[in-house]
Amino acid sequence: MRLWIGTIFAAFLAAMPLLAVDKPADEKGNDRETQFKNIQTDYQKAVPQAQKALRAAKSTKDQKAVIEKLNMEFAPRVVKLVEMDPKDDVSFKVLMFAVQALPNADRKVFDLLADNWAKEKRIAKDENIRLLCQLFLSQRQPGMKIVLQKVLDENKEKNAQGFACFALGKQAIEQQSEGDKKAIEEAEKYLERVAKEFADIKIGPTTLGAEVKGPLFEIRHLSVGKTPPNVESQNLDGKKVELKDYKGKVVVLDIWATWCGPCKSMIPHEREMVKKHKDKPFALISVSGDDEKETLKKFLETTEMPWVHWWDGREGNIVKGWNVTGFPTIYVLDTKGVIRYKFVGVVTDALDDAVEKLLAEAKYQK
Repeated sequence: MRLWIGTIFAAFLAAMPLLAVDKPADEKGNDRETQFKNIQTDYQKAVPQAQKALRAAKSTKDQKAVIEKLNMEFAPRVVKLVEMDPKDDVSFKVLMFAVQALPNADRKVFDLLADNWAKEKRIAKDENIRLLCQLFLSQRQPGMKIVLQKVLDENKEKNAQGFACFALGKQAIEQQSEGDKKAIEEAEKYLERVAKEFADIKIGPTTLGAEVKGPLFEIRHLSVGKTPPNVESQNLDGKKVELKDYKGKVVVLDIWATWCGPCKSMIPHEREMVKKHKDKPFALISVSGDDEKETLKKFLETTEMPWVHWWDGREGNIVKGWNVTGFPTIYVLDTKGVIRYKFVGVVTDALDDAVEKLLAEAKYQK
């Protein structure tokens, strides 16, 4: 959470023009543009204090309290200002500010945005709809889903519908690591619609149609409960290796890179796990996404990682073919080759529990 909140604050401060203030903000008696500038200025002053409090926080509960304090300070002011005239240009700017600046904005902010702006062409401009989609994917605020669903259902602009549909599908697919089958079905529905109706919409140098191919493959073949298709990579000697060769073992497939700090933080724990299960039907396979194989080989010369290593690169059959978007991504397969668990990010205790459970199953099946 620290990294995420820090990134949100830093991005906002970089985008927001600095405003000189000689006296405390006072909405009374000012026009609405001035009131909005006062809110922005006060927020700009509050951010460094919030960042400092987040760094000092000793628990997730403390971090949430910092965020809640920030929201309680600014969300009511935003709502009050917008409710004066929810459909004018000032209100649109205020609402876009709020969804970008507040990590857990009040539900009223999203309701105002959905009720008054979801249908409008103004929200369909590339910079606006992309911002909403990006924030939705990074923050996963429930209120944002209401806005994007309404954009998809009621906006007449194709690009707005397409980006909203894409964001809704991407957010749903992230929940598969939690084993949420309903979310996976929902993700497939949205992404299939993107492929059918919005495939030609440009997103940077590519299109939404190209962007959904990977996520759809992931849903159909790499969700928990699925048996992934056999995949080939190469070992450190450049020889072909295949996933099917490990059938009959509990397999932890750890997709990582030497430049990934969180990945490296797991190495001591993985070392202990391999040692613990050395005489069992177990295999840890680390799949490197490093650009160059030599980078991996040099790293292994100085770091003890006594298990199987494959090099896939950024464009390999696993890293690119399996739509890996975050390192580390970890799949845990049972002895039949079925994906039973998926984790994204650092995981220790949950990974241990998954391996222990599957090894116990394998012993019982014998």
